[in-house]
Amino acid sequence: MAAAVVASALPVTFWRLVSTCGRSVLRASGPEAASLWSASRSFSSQSASFPQGYVPKTSLSSPPWPEVVLPDPVEETRHHAEVVGRVNELITTGRYGRLFAVVHFAGHQWKVTSEDLILIENELDVACGERIRLEKVLLVGADDFTLLGTPLLGKDLVRVEATVIEKTESWPKISMKFKKRKNYRKRRITVNPQTVLRINSVEVAARLC
Repeated sequence: MAAAVVASALPVTFWRLVSTCGRSVLRASGPEAASLWSASRSFSSQSASFPQGYVPKTSLSSPPWPEVVLPDPVEETRHHAEVVGRVNELITTGRYGRLFAVVHFAGHQWKVTSEDLILIENELDVACGERIRLEKVLLVGADDFTLLGTPLLGKDLVRVEATVIEKTESWPKISMKFKKRKNYRKRRITVNPQTVLRINSVEVAARLC
């Protein structure tokens, strides 16, 4: 739309300039008239050489970055089916090694695998020895493949379970405030609840789709 406006406004601007130069030529005399007339003639010849609908080369008409070529949809579909088939074969035969997962729990992200221990800086409303399921799984991977969520993986695709093995408190943190010659001292002791989880298993479904 902007290119069309520029192209249509060019002749109007040109003829306004020519008419102004013409009036200046009529008013002027001698060398000044000759220079103005030659300038108008050169501008007229340059404008006449431009084709119809000419758009000057700018960063808007021709961006400096290379043109992005989108992949062929048919080729992308074929490649996706090939990758899914290969991953299904690895899962079916059990040749994927040890699984790991990235889970979101208690406001943090944890990269875990089976038999890992994680320390949660929070108190969970579960008793020691109970099993819980970490449902917010961002990705799961093995030696030869990785499944990424958008942003989470489905609950029927990945299952991560953990056991609460200890509920304790953090080491006391002492913060002191002191003002000299003011007889001001203030001490604050902070103790936070903590929970220790053991990751029991990281399992993936028998088939992706």
